[in-house]
Amino acid sequence: MTKFIRYLKPYWYFALLAPSMMALEVITELRLPLLMKEIVNKGIGQNQSELIRQNGLEMMIIVLIGALCGLLSVFFSTRAAQGFANDLRKDAFSRVVHLSFEQTDKFTIGSLVTRLTNDIEHLRILVSQSTRMFVRAIMLFGGGIIMMLSIDSSFSLILFIVLPIEVTLIFIFLKKAFPLFTIVQSSLDDVNAVMQENVSGARVVKAYVREAYEAKRFGVTNDALTNNSLRVSRIMAFIGPAMTLFLNITTIFILYWGGSKAIEGSGLQVGDVMAALNYIGMILMSVMMVAMIFQSITRAKASGARVKEVMNAIPSVKSGTVDASKYNGDIIFANVSFRYPSTGKPVLKNINLEIKKGEMLAVLGATGSGKTTLVNLIPRFYDVTDGAIFIGRENIQNFELTSLRKLFGMVPQKTELFSGSIIDNIRWGKPDATLEEVIEVCKVAQAHDFISSFKDGYDTIIGEKGSSLSGGQKQRIAIARAIIARPRYLIFDDSTSALDLSTEARLYQALSSFLHDTTVILIAQRVVSAKRAQRIAIIDNGSLVACDTHTNLLKTNAIYQDIYYSQLKDEG
Repeated sequence: MTKFIRYLKPYWYFALLAPSMMALEVITELRLPLLMKEIVNKGIGQNQSELIRQNGLEMMIIVLIGALCGLLSVFFSTRAAQGFANDLRKDAFSRVVHLSFEQTDKFTIGSLVTRLTNDIEHLRILVSQSTRMFVRAIMLFGGGIIMMLSIDSSFSLILFIVLPIEVTLIFIFLKKAFPLFTIVQSSLDDVNAVMQENVSGARVVKAYVREAYEAKRFGVTNDALTNNSLRVSRIMAFIGPAMTLFLNITTIFILYWGGSKAIEGSGLQVGDVMAALNYIGMILMSVMMVAMIFQSITRAKASGARVKEVMNAIPSVKSGTVDASKYNGDIIFANVSFRYPSTGKPVLKNINLEIKKGEMLAVLGATGSGKTTLVNLIPRFYDVTDGAIFIGRENIQNFELTSLRKLFGMVPQKTELFSGSIIDNIRWGKPDATLEEVIEVCKVAQAHDFISSFKDGYDTIIGEKGSSLSGGQKQRIAIARAIIARPRYLIFDDSTSALDLSTEARLYQALSSFLHDTTVILIAQRVVSAKRAQRIAIIDNGSLVACDTHTNLLKTNAIYQDIYYSQLKDEG
């Protein structure tokens, strides 16, 4: 928890004012029973009406002051806690977006959502309680004991019997509940993961009529969350009734014992007994408050450990120091091998490949052969396991990451668009792009005509992930986004699969004049797309088996011949 203290430092004045106001409120509460005691003992017992009026007026003023201090304490503690959570959430999100793909895969999306929302909320609650309730509980406990003993020291016997039993029971309950808090948060991860999968994959679920299956799968994870939460609730539910039972038993005991002494005239009066009842209530309720705070501490400790895992996650892809903007040369793969951390089998094996500046290179191969992995290594979404990749004779691991990735325009295999307007999505590639620049690249990407047909044109709002667009429309907007900054290197990861051959041909023709100096790496499934490149690299089972022109490969490479003639036969 000490790791998160620094997020409270900007709000230190709120964090100090909150307990200060709470301390004043508690002081007023501790004063009230004494005034009431005097009213009963002297005002009523000795018929002193003036004392009743004076003490009554003082009690009203004290209540108003206490209420004002309480409101201020709530305001200050809320301000400190919300500021703390806001800053922590921002830093945690910043850490998440800078994680490498390897680490994102390790955490899972559902777990990251839970950690940045529910877990940080538990930390916020703890901060709020620590700056307010903790001070209240401590002062009520200590002040209540002092004031109670000041009335009659014999009350210490009652406290000596009751308090140890109460504290022991609370400790037992919390010890049983603590391990369950981590289990509850893990169950919440599972619920969020299933929810996220079904929302993002709603079309697939409906296409395969799997609504009932997914509802059942969600039901299983949700039942697990409910059951685990109930286990915690059952344990914690005993605390409240147990404290109430102790309070009532103690009240009866004080009434019997104190009342007997008052009747006997052995020093105690009725007002003393009434004040003692108020103070014992404060003492026992303060212990109850401490129990609730410790519950929050145990829950926040479990959540804090989960948030800390995110905050301590050091990106496995580390930035270099060389400014990549000065480099615009060939891309060279030198004995490159790669395996994903979760698997022991190499995905790429001893790749040696030179992609010349300004050329278009197509990468062809069977599904799962390693084509996408190959291009993901160039902007360092992953780092090579063995070997090295060079741009302009400089190892890409020496480049500063931001400057390296700015060299590239990428159109991924799975088109990702964001909620907002079409023009905003395209300006992701160049935030300061003018409307004329956007229109120009959309004409190149063969997107201008269909965008213009929309009622709002480029200001048309698209749904989440571009749900209101067809596959081909999304791909063309993604292409426009990738080329608007005129990148030095352009990567197409099977990015024209949803386009018909005529549209694809016009696209590449427009690209060749718009980006005539740009190096283009094209992952293709169709030979007719790959033929447009100067050279074609053939990847088979993670190995580079050939790299040559279409004509030469058709003469010399059996794998390419098989792909080519099988596609010709299919197109028959």
